[in-house]
Amino acid sequence: MQGIQKLIIDGTQVTNQPDIANALNTYFSSSNNYESNSDKPGNVEYDNLPTYSNLKQGKGTPAPPLVFKSFSTKEITRIIKSLKTKNSSGYDEINTKLVKISVNYICSPITRICNKTISTGIFPE
Repeated sequence: MQGIQKLIIDGTQVTNQPDIANALNTYFSSSNNYESNSDKPGNVEYDNLPTYSNLKQGKGTPAPPLVFKSFSTKEITRIIKSLKTKNSSGYDEINTKLVKISVNYICSPITRICNKTISTGIFPE
C-alpha cells in the first residue's frame, strides 16, 4: 500500500514523503484547523461519522495519555515461534523457517529494535 504521493499546501505541491507527513501532522495537530465557524476542517462534512461525533462530544475533555510498554525478549520469542513455518520469503528474502531456527540469536537485537521504535517513534526502513 502506498501513501499520499503529492499534497498541495497553500498552492505549493509537496511530494517528499517526510514533508507530506509533517504537513499533515501540523495541520491535524493544530487546534486552529478545528476551531473555525463550522467546527470542521475544510468543507468536509464529518457530522455523519460516529468517530467525529464522539470526539465532538468529548471536546474540552483531555484524552488519556497513550502509554506504550516495552517488549520483552520472551514476548518476541513467542511471536517468532508462532509464525507459520514457510520456505517462501518476502521482499527481504528471509523466510520464516530461517527466522525460527535463529530465534535464540536474533531475539535480543529484534527486541531492541522494537523497543527503540516504540520509544522514538522512528520506524526502520
